[in-house]
Amino acid sequence: MRRWITLAVALTLVGVVATGGLAQEAKRGGTLQVVMPWGTMVYNGNPFLPGGQNMPATMATIYEGLYYINETNGQERPRLGVSYQWSADNLRLTVKTRQGVLWSDGKPFSAKDVAFTFNYIKQHPAADLAAVWKGGLERVETTDDHTVVFTFSSPNTPLWYYLAMVPIVPEHVWSKVDDPMSFTNREPVGTGPFVLKSFTPQSMTVVRNPRYWMEGRPYIDAITYRAVDSNTTVLLMMLRNEADVTYTFFPDPAKSFAARDPAVHKFWWPVNNTNILYLNTAKEPFNDSRFRKAVAMALDRQAMAERAYYGVVKPAHPTGIVPGQVGQWIDPSLEKQAFQYDPAGARQLLQQAGFRWNSAGDLLGPDGKKLPALRILVGSGWTDFITMAQIISQNLAAIGIETVIDQQPWNSYITSLMSGTYDMAISWGSGTGPTPYYLYYMEFSPEFSGAKIGDTATSNWARFTDPAITEALARYRRTSDRSQQKQAIETIAGIVLDKVPFIPLTERTNFLDYNESRFTGWPSADDPYNGGDPPDGIGAVWMFLNVHLK
Repeated sequence: MRRWITLAVALTLVGVVATGGLAQEAKRGGTLQVVMPWGTMVYNGNPFLPGGQNMPATMATIYEGLYYINETNGQERPRLGVSYQWSADNLRLTVKTRQGVLWSDGKPFSAKDVAFTFNYIKQHPAADLAAVWKGGLERVETTDDHTVVFTFSSPNTPLWYYLAMVPIVPEHVWSKVDDPMSFTNREPVGTGPFVLKSFTPQSMTVVRNPRYWMEGRPYIDAITYRAVDSNTTVLLMMLRNEADVTYTFFPDPAKSFAARDPAVHKFWWPVNNTNILYLNTAKEPFNDSRFRKAVAMALDRQAMAERAYYGVVKPAHPTGIVPGQVGQWIDPSLEKQAFQYDPAGARQLLQQAGFRWNSAGDLLGPDGKKLPALRILVGSGWTDFITMAQIISQNLAAIGIETVIDQQPWNSYITSLMSGTYDMAISWGSGTGPTPYYLYYMEFSPEFSGAKIGDTATSNWARFTDPAITEALARYRRTSDRSQQKQAIETIAGIVLDKVPFIPLTERTNFLDYNESRFTGWPSADDPYNGGDPPDGIGAVWMFLNVHLK
């Protein structure tokens, strides 16, 4: 694949942003209030930690990557990069970097900082969250102050998506950090549009970076992030106009939120992901694919979509692929392998796998012992996930499986997922992107799993690997031929349907809810300049650059 994004196009893309918020008439000033049901926040500005283990503003406002790629429409926007080119054999990627950029401490940024960042995470693999150095990347070097070259040992064209988003850090700061994973970085130096002003576990504020490279942006003076205990509290604050934006599920948002003040209460929930019931395949009985499939057949996913999301979303495709990609990547014949809601069939499959029931109706394992109560992990106060967990619990009780809904605050929730100490967990797909490759890569690639329970699994939370999937992922990476890539995806999808390493529950949307009583310029279906990203996500920066006082 040979691909060019020229400087002219790059400047045009910046221009889209520059005009997206009515730049000439925008009113400056104001502090944007973000509220989220996080419980507490962590005082850590380290961009090399997984999301949730650092301050929410870290990736959204302080650090920048080379490009932003919108997951919902594939649109690319330059940040610290301005153009890129693949060589004819796809073994060299040349990126031109932005000139005139300063770090927030006043020192100049250059391509050397980019090369340093990538070589730094090579030296410290735990900081390589996207495992870019395990994807055939051989070396990263500069040819001048504004050009960085990525050289590969084997073609891996989809890696660009991950390379583009790696946070670039200043060499003059991080070259003095010997252990990046223990570095709390409480005075972060970045190139982003905001800098840290204050922090408490319940509230943090970032203020405009006067040295930001995008002329005239941001319009707003500051952003305050507030962490509260539940979705319900968030909704009350939004209804009272005490907050401007959140990324929170509201039950029946059209009635519970928008209808209360249609002039200013707005929501935009674009579908971009899948809600998944993760099954810990490193544990019994989830290490048995027949048990996993029986669980899938026992679940009424239609009821989950209707009761948890009031029909706003539909049950997920059994492959986990989002609806906008299914028709492009999945042969209709694969539908025959898909599981359906069939409790009687689930019982039959369990019986074939050696499971039995006692006189009380409790499920007994092949060893004749009653299964212990299985925990369903959800975030505390996450009402949509809790509703789905309640339906799952009822569905599994019908086939003799006892469950306990395990609500945990964010920090312990994500730690349980990553350390593999859970039984079942409701969460979102850990990989999203313009094709199904990105979902399957993050969910099933061995480098994202943990060798044993307790080891950190960055994204392969089910801890499921399969040689045929690993081979298909590699096959996809080697080619830019769409038909060959489709064959690779169908191989993986067939294994997912057959072995059910996870259970896709419902479609997942972004949950952007905003209040126009004070600010305007929000992303929407009519102006999707980002993907409705959460305020701690990389794409949120475009929202923070566009919103302005009314």
